[in-house]
Order: sequence, then structure tokens, then C-alpha cells
Amino acid sequence: MNLPRLAASALGAVLLGGCVPASPDADTYDDKAALTLGSAVSEARTVERVLDTLYDGRMLRPAAVTQLRYSEDALDTATGAFTELNPPPSRDRLNRRTTTLLGDAGDLLAQARIAIERERVGDYTTIADDLARLAERMEKLEGRTR
Repeated sequence: MNLPRLAASALGAVLLGGCVPASPDADTYDDKAALTLGSAVSEARTVERVLDTLYDGRMLRPAAVTQLRYSEDALDTATGAFTELNPPPSRDRLNRRTTTLLGDAGDLLAQARIAIERERVGDYTTIADDLARLAERMEKLEGRTR
């Protein structure tokens, strides 16, 4: 019997088993939705401030681009962790609303990145305002979910 091969096979089975989407109960799903929305709000508010600060000339463009990429990565990670869950049937509406808001946040962060890269200074305040409104919507849903 080859013990290392057996151990490797067992480890592989455990790791592959961890790749199966989770099916949490309703309370756990609510908690995950609230946490994900909270993370998305944080990233939306951060980029909103970056745009305002950049517009006012109090931040250098390379620093803004770097922060924006961090925010996009963090939002993508949070969104991925949420969307891999199977919602309980009673939470289908919450799933739709949350994934829609997360998608909107991702779109706005991409718009902000493109505006900064292309130096479209006139777009900064419009995108920042859109992010503020979206963050408020996400905060409301987060509050109702807790």
C-alpha cells in the first residue's frame, strides 16, 4: 500500500468537496448578504471619496488608480463569495436584489477607473454622486437584512 498516494487522494477529495457551492439556511444567508452588502458599501464609499479628493486636486492620479484597483478586487472577492451560495427558496428576492446591487457597484467602480485612467475629470463628480446613491440603497438593504 502506498501511503503517500493514499494521503494525496484523500486530500484531493477533501479539497474538491470544498468546491461545492454552499446551501446555507435562511439566517446564515441573511448574515452573508448583510456582510457582503457592508463590504460593497465600504468600497463604494471609498471610491466616492477617492473621486472627490482627486477632483479637488488633493490626490495624485496614480494613487487613485491604485486604490480603485484595490476596491475593485475587494468587491469582486466579496461578490464571488456571495454568488457562490445557493439561496434558500425563501431568499430568492434577497438574492436578486443583492446581486443586482453588487453588479451595479462593480459597474460604477469600472466607470470610475476608466474615467480616472482617461482623465475625464468632468465625470468624477457624477460617478461619485451615483456611488453615494448606490451606497445608500445598499445600506438600506443591509439594515433590513440584519
